[in-house]
Amino acid sequence: MLTTEHAAASSLHSLVSEAEWETRVKLAACYRLMAHAGVTDLTYNHLSARIPDRPDRYAIKGEHQFFDEVTASSLLVYDFSGERIYPSDDSVSRGGLVIHGGVMEARPDIMAVFHTHTPANMGVSAQRCGLLPITQHAVRFHNRIGYHDFAGFEFDLSGRERLVRDLEGKLMLVLRNHGVLSCGRSIPEAYNNHHFFEMACQAQIAALSAGGVEALIVPSEEMSERAALQSEKGGHRDENHRDWGALLRLADRLDPSYKD
Repeated sequence: MLTTEHAAASSLHSLVSEAEWETRVKLAACYRLMAHAGVTDLTYNHLSARIPDRPDRYAIKGEHQFFDEVTASSLLVYDFSGERIYPSDDSVSRGGLVIHGGVMEARPDIMAVFHTHTPANMGVSAQRCGLLPITQHAVRFHNRIGYHDFAGFEFDLSGRERLVRDLEGKLMLVLRNHGVLSCGRSIPEAYNNHHFFEMACQAQIAALSAGGVEALIVPSEEMSERAALQSEKGGHRDENHRDWGALLRLADRLDPSYKD
């Protein structure tokens, strides 16, 4: 006998395209995996993904859920005007719509946008130096990060233009005194970028706790750029990359209900 939750999931699955359902499952897995990794800020923060066969729409969690509660069927879908596509008792916060809708509309190459506040990425966002190329995790982002100055909460549609300008040509954006946006040409790439950026931020906070920038060994500009290019030669970290299959196996071991 189907539970209410399973019945709701089955009903929604029959209403949406297979491309949309697959996107929902992948995105729900990312929410669960982020929670497992300790990336959580109560009900705040969002991970979003464009619907492949409806590129003017994107999936995103409702504002009343924790990351570890998200399922494929609980995700909401919005268009760029802020209209919710399917009926729901939940909705998305103004900030979620401004940031995710704005980036998705302006950057058709981006398929996923992950916005988080962690102690480490907030810490780096408040450091004048930004992310330093002091670890292997950090050099992959060398000269590939945008910086967006703080101007209050991202609640105003008028702020989208500045946000998009600061992200131009990049997949990573540090929101000064706020957090980070990790984008990807696929959901796995956004997750992979976020993971390595978060590790780099944690390492930088740890290194600076023992002294100022003067005490650090910082690779040269030439070496940092060389390492970044080496990382890029590995190609787009998509569904075929080794990390993604391992991540899905972990999500299944933790709780396969994310697929509902």
